[in-house]
Amino acid sequence: MGISVTGVKPGNTTVTINSKTSPNISKRIPVTVKSRNLLAYGPAEGNGLTATVNSDGSLHVTGTATGQWRGLSWTFPCPVHGTVKLSGTSIAGLSFNIKCLDAKGQQLGDQMNLGNSVMAIPAGTVSLFLNVISTEATPTAKDGDLRIQLESGTTAHDWMRPDNTSLKGGGYELANLYPRVTGLPKTLGTDPGVMVTEPSPGTYRFKGSTTQKVDSWDSLTCYVHVDAGTYTMDATDWPLGNGSWLMGIQAHISHDDGSEGANVFGPRNYGPKTLKAGTLQCNIFVNTTGEVDKTFTPRLYKID
Repeated sequence: MGISVTGVKPGNTTVTINSKTSPNISKRIPVTVKSRNLLAYGPAEGNGLTATVNSDGSLHVTGTATGQWRGLSWTFPCPVHGTVKLSGTSIAGLSFNIKCLDAKGQQLGDQMNLGNSVMAIPAGTVSLFLNVISTEATPTAKDGDLRIQLESGTTAHDWMRPDNTSLKGGGYELANLYPRVTGLPKTLGTDPGVMVTEPSPGTYRFKGSTTQKVDSWDSLTCYVHVDAGTYTMDATDWPLGNGSWLMGIQAHISHDDGSEGANVFGPRNYGPKTLKAGTLQCNIFVNTTGEVDKTFTPRLYKID
C-alpha cells in the first residue's frame, strides 16, 4: 500500500492512516509542509531604506537610499544544492540579487538576478546572501512591495511566502574596488602647483593653483585586477561633472588572455561595462589651470 501526501499550504498538520483490514489500527503522523520558497528574510533597516514584512509574507520597502548601489541585505544558510530558479516582482529603481558564499563569506560563481535567474549552486556554498539595492544615480523615495522567490528546479511557480520571515537584516552597499593611490602627498604642476592629499582612505583633495595645464595622465595611476563581470565607475562629488576632460578618471584594461586591451572608462563613458578578466590601470587626471580646491572619491563597482 502506498500513500502520497501533497502539501498545498506551508505549515503543520497531521495525516491519519486507518487500516480497512484491521479496524483497530489507526496512526496519526505529524507532517510539516515547507514552502517551495527557499529564501529567508525579515525586518531590516539601513542606508535610508526600511523593510517590514506584510501579513502575506512579502517585503514592504520604504524610504530613500542614501546612494546608488546601497540598500539592504540578509544572509542565511544555503538550504539546497543543485539547480535553482529566481523570480519575483521588483520596485522601480531597486533591484535584488542573490550571491552564493563559502565558509569564509567569499562569493562563489556569478550572482543570481532576474537576468541570470537559473543557475546551479556552486560546490562549497555554505550560505546565501540576498540583497535589495538602489540602482538609481539619484535615488528617489520608495514605498512598495517585493515578492521574491528562490526555488529548486528551472521553472518559476506562483509566489509563496518563505518559511522564515523573521530573519533580521541590515544595510549593505557594493564594495568600492577602486585601488588606493600611493605616494601622497604629491604636487602636480607648478607656480606653486596643486597639492594632492588623502584626507580619508580613498578620498582625495586637490588644492592649489597652476599657471599651465597639469597634464597629469601618469601622476596618479594605480592598478586593480578584476574578474570577468559587469562593472561601473563613478565618483562621489565629481569635481567638474562626469563629462569633463579637465578633471576626472580614466581606465584601461589589459586582458589576462593576452587579447588586445582597451580604454573602458572615461568622461561621458562611465556606465556599466562587461569586462573580461584583466588588470585595470586607473588614472585620476588633472588637466586644468588656475585655482583648484576639489575633493572627490573615485568608485569602481562590480554589479554583476
